[in-house]
Amino acid sequence: MAKWIIHWAGIALATLTASACNPRNIERAVTLRPPAVQYVTPTLTPTVTPSSTVTPTASNTYTPSPTTTHTPTSTFTSTFTPTATFTPTPFPTRVPGATYTPVSIYGSLSMIPQEHFWMHRPIPSENQDFIEPTYRYGSTQGGTLRPHHGVDFANDRGTPVLSTNAGMVVFAGTDSTTKLGPEPGFYGRAVVVQLQQAFLHQPVYVLYGHLDNITVSVGQNLIRGEPLGTVGGSGIARGGSHLHLEVRVGHNDYRATRNPELWLQPYPGWGTLAGRVTDSHGNLVPMADITIQAKELSEAANKPFRRYLTTYVTETINPDEILGENFTVSDLPAGRYRISVNTGNKIRSQEIDILPSRLAWLEFRDVPPLTTANPTMIGTSVP
Repeated sequence: MAKWIIHWAGIALATLTASACNPRNIERAVTLRPPAVQYVTPTLTPTVTPSSTVTPTASNTYTPSPTTTHTPTSTFTSTFTPTATFTPTPFPTRVPGATYTPVSIYGSLSMIPQEHFWMHRPIPSENQDFIEPTYRYGSTQGGTLRPHHGVDFANDRGTPVLSTNAGMVVFAGTDSTTKLGPEPGFYGRAVVVQLQQAFLHQPVYVLYGHLDNITVSVGQNLIRGEPLGTVGGSGIARGGSHLHLEVRVGHNDYRATRNPELWLQPYPGWGTLAGRVTDSHGNLVPMADITIQAKELSEAANKPFRRYLTTYVTETINPDEILGENFTVSDLPAGRYRISVNTGNKIRSQEIDILPSRLAWLEFRDVPPLTTANPTMIGTSVP
């Protein structure tokens, strides 16, 4: 069977690297693009093959009949005039000291909601425009770091940072006096852009943190892809230069973040996976280890294609209002995958298809709570 190789752009090198926010100074791989991905079978998913039932027939039923004569009743009326009811209503200002408490119990999804892949990459494609895989949203890097409220793009100091979508700058400067994070000076030099689009009638803010230089000012309107600064290491970025990216919904507040991987547009031919791990009472299970392995893909040197992550911690981390997810991983090449969850005493697996530019959804129910704080990773090595 002939093998064919497709070069994809998107997922970080699978060697275990230091997180960009990790204070430990571990050297990163110098390769800016991920290795080639090899499909071991020529067919991705047979379910997308067009069916022969759509072949047009030679029927003569298209002959016009006298009944198609138009009548005056088809005249358009003024009832089609758009009204002002489509204008999003302003979202109330956060009450000082108030906290956001997400609902922890969610019903099963019978249909996946429409994706909101509104955001483009904040880093030019010739640089490392994919997410660092070892410190994803809602993770603590094995309990060594505080819960991560965003995602990181590790790049050299001075790499351009681009606006992910059109919007207006609502903050540009240092957060030494304006508190953007859990403490003053957390993000250092930062820019916050309010997007033109609203989500469920709530404003959406995108934060770009740890910048070196800022090239925009408050009140400036940006278009998608417009430079707003450069990558740096300001604030608490002790692990090296990188961009910290956050999505905030409803309020420009550290407690209002959502997972940026649900908002970033996948690379062409790649998709995103989100899901939920719950116990017998429907409560989200935190810090459960998840392994994602492609059934038809391998990486360099015939290495199996695997990705590792954990479900979100519960404190200060928010799932999507509609999905109620507690794990997400973006930039998966289209194909068939086996997803396994390990809570320390049992491993459960399911299979799922990842389709190009689509969001796939998976649920594990009746999963027992963790018996240890840090369960054993599924597999023998981390790619």
